[in-house]
Amino acid sequence: MKGVFTMKLSLTPEAASKLAPLFDDPTSIVLLDYGDGNGFLAEGKTECTLNQAFRILIVHKDCDFHEYNQHLSTPIGNFYYKDYTKMFMDDEMTIKLNPHDQQLSLHGQYRGIITANLKILDYRDQENDNRYHL
Repeated sequence: MKGVFTMKLSLTPEAASKLAPLFDDPTSIVLLDYGDGNGFLAEGKTECTLNQAFRILIVHKDCDFHEYNQHLSTPIGNFYYKDYTKMFMDDEMTIKLNPHDQQLSLHGQYRGIITANLKILDYRDQENDNRYHL
């Protein structure tokens, strides 16, 4: 169909091996979060201007993640993201694993390195009171 905007997220085999266990838990979902200082899990309001980077969050599927209203499909599972963060992404992106330090990075087709250190933060064990205020 002409004029349809489709984004693609690929994973290198090494990155897929590292991330695959995150998708094994049927009670959780995986978010590709942009550190913009919005939401319960934001590390601080200065994040918006000082640390413009993506990170991977693992959260309980019962939490309120309505802001993450889009997803990128991959062979290992869906990465949910906030629709307004598309402006910081490329049409085609790849998550890669550095074999020397085992750090993940997010690369774009045109932008090159989008996030040099793609952190993984696991919030599945948050107390129930906090779980629903993403």
